[in-house]
Amino acid sequence: MVIPYITLRHADGTPEFGRVNTPKLAECIIERRCQLCARKLTDAAVLMARPQDFGYGYVPEPAQHPECAAYATKACPMLSGRLPRHRDRTRPQRRQCSRSDACWCGEPPAPPNADAVIRSGRAASPWYSVRFSMDEYEVNMSARKGPRGISLHALTHRKVRLVTWGHPEKTDLARVLLFGLPEPDAGSGS
Repeated sequence: MVIPYITLRHADGTPEFGRVNTPKLAECIIERRCQLCARKLTDAAVLMARPQDFGYGYVPEPAQHPECAAYATKACPMLSGRLPRHRDRTRPQRRQCSRSDACWCGEPPAPPNADAVIRSGRAASPWYSVRFSMDEYEVNMSARKGPRGISLHALTHRKVRLVTWGHPEKTDLARVLLFGLPEPDAGSGS
C-alpha cells in the first residue's frame, strides 16, 4: 500500500493513517504538488471533495494526479466506501512509537480541530472527484494560517464524478441537491 506524502508519520517511520502532516499539506497546496506522490501537478488534477466542501467553496487537502486519484479511490477505506463511519477523533487515540521521546506522539495531545469534531463518529459522507485543468488552480488563503485549501469557485470547467455514496446524513443530502452534485444511479447499488 502506498503511503500518501501528506500522511503524518512517527519518528520511527510508522504512518498514522487518517492524520496529516500539516507542513507537508501546506507545501503540496502552495507548490502545486500531488498529495499522494509529491510530484508537481502539470496538466490536469483531481480533488476529492465532500458535499460540505462545495459549501465552503474549497477543498482542504491537496489535489492529486488523475492516476494517483484512481489509486486512492481503490486503496483508501473512506474513498472506496469500506468505512461506514468516520473515526471518533474527540478522544485521544494515540499509540506511542519506539522513538516517542523524539516524536510528536510523546507530546501532550492537541485538541481536535473543528472539522474532526464535526465528522467524529458520524456516518461516512459521499465523496466526489473533481477533475480540472491546472490553468484554474487557485489557493484559498487564510489571513493568519496560510493556505486553507484549493478553491472550487475558480474551477469553471470542472468535471465532478461520484466516487462513493457513503451513508449520507440529511445535511449531506441537502448539499447534494443544493449544489447539483451527482447522485447514485437507481440500479447501481452505490
